[in-house]
Amino acid sequence: MTLMGHRATNLLNPSEWVKFCRSHACDFSAGLSLIGLLIPEAVAYAGIAGLPPSAGLIALICGLLIYTAVGSCRTAVVSATSSSAMVLAATVSSLLATHQQAHPETLAAVLVMMTGFWFILARLLGFGRASSFIAKPVLRGVTMGLAFTITLMQLPKLFGLHATGSGLWGRLLDTISHIHEVSPSAAALGLGSLAVLLLWRWQRLPGSLIVVAAAVLLSYFVPLETLGIELVGPFSLERTAISFQTLAGADWIGTIQMSAALCLMVYAESYSSIHAAAERSGQQTVPNRDIVAIGLSNMASGFFGGLAVGAGFSATSLNIDSGARSRVSNFFALAVLFLALAFLMPQISRIPEPVLAAVVIKAVSGGLSPEPIRPYFEWKRDRLLVIASFCSVTILGVLNGLLISVVLSVALILIRVSQPHVSVMQKLPGSHSFVNTKLFPDTVPIPGVLVLRMDQPLVFANAEESFKKARVLLTEQLRRQPVKEIVVSMEEAADLDGTCVEEVLKFAQFVKKAGCTLTLCRMHRRAREVLVGAANPILSPDRLSYLSVDRAVKEAQERILFESRAPESFSGKNSEGQKLL
Repeated sequence: MTLMGHRATNLLNPSEWVKFCRSHACDFSAGLSLIGLLIPEAVAYAGIAGLPPSAGLIALICGLLIYTAVGSCRTAVVSATSSSAMVLAATVSSLLATHQQAHPETLAAVLVMMTGFWFILARLLGFGRASSFIAKPVLRGVTMGLAFTITLMQLPKLFGLHATGSGLWGRLLDTISHIHEVSPSAAALGLGSLAVLLLWRWQRLPGSLIVVAAAVLLSYFVPLETLGIELVGPFSLERTAISFQTLAGADWIGTIQMSAALCLMVYAESYSSIHAAAERSGQQTVPNRDIVAIGLSNMASGFFGGLAVGAGFSATSLNIDSGARSRVSNFFALAVLFLALAFLMPQISRIPEPVLAAVVIKAVSGGLSPEPIRPYFEWKRDRLLVIASFCSVTILGVLNGLLISVVLSVALILIRVSQPHVSVMQKLPGSHSFVNTKLFPDTVPIPGVLVLRMDQPLVFANAEESFKKARVLLTEQLRRQPVKEIVVSMEEAADLDGTCVEEVLKFAQFVKKAGCTLTLCRMHRRAREVLVGAANPILSPDRLSYLSVDRAVKEAQERILFESRAPESFSGKNSEGQKLL
């Protein structure tokens, strides 16, 4: 066996161990910086989800351990994220409305385990790149909406208030109405911590660790609780609300819909973070392997009572910026985490809540930056998608907003696909290329041959309109000059569904009635096989060609030349077709 290029047996040799440590010095440094960020964030994100701090720490253990061992990206970091914690809180709150007897921790555990199940199912079904169906502008708008929501939800903690309003705006109004009850000490500590975090410029030294450590140290010398500053309080990694009995009695079927929403958020966020990390590090990732790793991480985290986990952008970026080059950084961070849980649990319980609120706000502050969405406004593309996604999350709530955003992505796909794009092609002088006549006006027409090209993949949403446009182009061409052969380039159609097959055969029938002959060229194997399997005499296999447009046109010209030797029979057939039109 090997460990990052070193044989495990050789590491028992002191000289080999020293060599290993020297070669991975950057990974050790990155791991230390990483865990300094992840421990405070894990505790803070548990608060976002409305769960004990132990839920965040359990999620951190499961994410670091399982993804680092199974995942394909060496520098990606899987742990609880602010977005997944917010979605988990919303799903648990929604389920509690119909499952009032259920314990929130049990519901959260079932939701997280079901999230892992969806990942495993996605792997079995081969949906390795399913997150690409979520438009980037939609994802940017959702991320900004979640960052805005989380920031406003943390304001009461930052100022030492107890907001009881439901939802984002109810909580904000409740905070404003109780503004006179702000604890000056809590506000000073929270705002001071936030200012330090925002102004921190030493990337390799996590500011969150320094701020949290300073606040814990302060709690030993200043009676913070008497000043109105709440602390995290004692907690245990043992989750009494979760057992085989409570999990067996939970409503697993009722969590399917909600867990799917949580899975979608984790999936999209993880997909973006892992691929960004791979590009920065020059790695090749295996999407299906990552799906399994994140799925197993969530199943383990849910079973032990942790939060949902995914590849977070901030933690992954810090890992790379701190010099991580291999999985050693994650494993070292995990080792430091175990040491912290073994010896520093009392100190973790003394973290002030306003400081955690500052850590959360700093963590999501990047999501509030306009830089990711600025290009869409400069390009004048998909601006409404960004705005609609942001507004739906902030106004309608996290779950409804996420659902609407997904619907917007699907609608965008359908709108784009349903618009027919069919080009008239003619030969470019001095070459074998056939090009779009609208782009190249100096092309040469081929007498008696009309060449068309389907400029987009054919699916049920656009097949009818695409071939309707092709019929219009054929009709217009027949009014100008006689056409005997129709050549249609199918290079964009890798496969054909049932609707597409019907429309192809209907178009072939139309061409036949027009007194012309149809040839489909540049066909893909699966598309040709389904048409050959249709066994329609109107479109025989010899007219379904893998060859180029130029070759198909030459064969059409040869047929025209051959038929010209029997002018009477051909002209009779063609004139009959013209009359039908």
